[in-house]
Amino acid sequence: MFVAHFDTRESPDRMKKKYMQWALVVLVIATLAGLVWNHYGMNSMLIIDANSSYNIEAIDDSSASGNTRSVLKRENGKLVLECAIGTKFQWPFCEISIDLGEAPNGMDLTGYDTLRIWAHSEGPAKQNQIRFFIRNFNSSYSTIADPLTLKPHEIVYNPDQQAQPLEVDMSQFTVSSWWSNARNMPMKYAGNDFSNVVTVAVSSGGYVEPGAHKITLERIEFQGKLIRPSTFRLGIIGVWLLAAIIYLISDGMIARANLANIRLKQMSLMRINEGLRVQSKNLERLAQRDPLTGALNRDGLSEQLLRLANRSKSVFPLSLIFIDIDYFKQINDQHGHAAGDQVLQELAGIVKDNIQREDLFARWGGEEFLLVCPMTHASEAKVIADRLRQLIEKKKWPNEIHLTSSFGIAECAAGEAISESIKRADEAMYRAKQEGRNRVEVQIVARQPQSSDTQPM
Repeated sequence: MFVAHFDTRESPDRMKKKYMQWALVVLVIATLAGLVWNHYGMNSMLIIDANSSYNIEAIDDSSASGNTRSVLKRENGKLVLECAIGTKFQWPFCEISIDLGEAPNGMDLTGYDTLRIWAHSEGPAKQNQIRFFIRNFNSSYSTIADPLTLKPHEIVYNPDQQAQPLEVDMSQFTVSSWWSNARNMPMKYAGNDFSNVVTVAVSSGGYVEPGAHKITLERIEFQGKLIRPSTFRLGIIGVWLLAAIIYLISDGMIARANLANIRLKQMSLMRINEGLRVQSKNLERLAQRDPLTGALNRDGLSEQLLRLANRSKSVFPLSLIFIDIDYFKQINDQHGHAAGDQVLQELAGIVKDNIQREDLFARWGGEEFLLVCPMTHASEAKVIADRLRQLIEKKKWPNEIHLTSSFGIAECAAGEAISESIKRADEAMYRAKQEGRNRVEVQIVARQPQSSDTQPM
């Protein structure tokens, strides 16, 4: 008897198609669940209140020769700022300042899109405004020594006319106009920047009446998503693209060849990334140098001073030597800018060849240079400057130029702000100009260091 046998097993192609159909269903469900979770959950929050571990302090115009006085208290879990607004300063103010980091290292707030604040203001006026500041550090426009170079973003509102808490979108912050006008910032730095926030502050209004004022801050919340919706959606698109690629690869006849090709591409990308990292480091080094003389620029000098301070137990005594070429404009006028550039290059070469390895040499601007000598007293720096002065004077310069330079020296003691020392060295250099040029002047008397409870800027 003939018996027919039928193979009930599904073909590999049919099985594969069924698996892909189930995978598609799972992916659709996962996508919908992920979008719902991203919309209603996946929240990130930064909370600041009286119990926060951040450094919180009262600041007023007394640091700018004003007569406002303020006291910060913690009452019933709230921050309370009591201040007597004076009239001595042109723009009197007081504020609660909250440090989120120490320049140049701040906190990245770009992941937050909403600010909520519980605050109240009392004062002699009928309406007492509050200003909320977010101050960002960027080495392109900020310096560690000057807190006024931090980019201030602000909102101004009357808490008595707003429901508590006030909720605003981060995009509603604007860069303070007085700050932008004072610095004439390029357009690429004109907008908001929350990528490296050093401080946030709750301050009195812009035009505040003299008298007793009180600002009560209960809570600050920055709210956002662990993953931004736009980034999450882009990730979903990536997942779907990956699924489509896997489907196409699995449906082909050259899966192993494709897999090998992908591995080769990954290795190639790793080599490219490594090359880009090396190139990025090289570009970073170039960005810290003056392209004409090879000396450090101001940003490079700031970076190297930080590295030197972190690497060494002490850099004090620290001497600063300002170098300014005498009558440099006449060189450009009589011999052309090419000759002037050659003079700058050769002078920089003389200085670099005759200083210690630890010394930092920077082009300050135009024909001015700054030499920073760690572990060097002003008397020792004078010897260095005088030797450089003689080398410059005796050198045979292009086009038979007789070149001299004037030097100004100041010693920076521990606790003194570097910016103040640079100013004194600059004053000494100008005194050398006034005294006849081609000479070295030393600013002997240093200003008193700041008190122990105030950090030098």
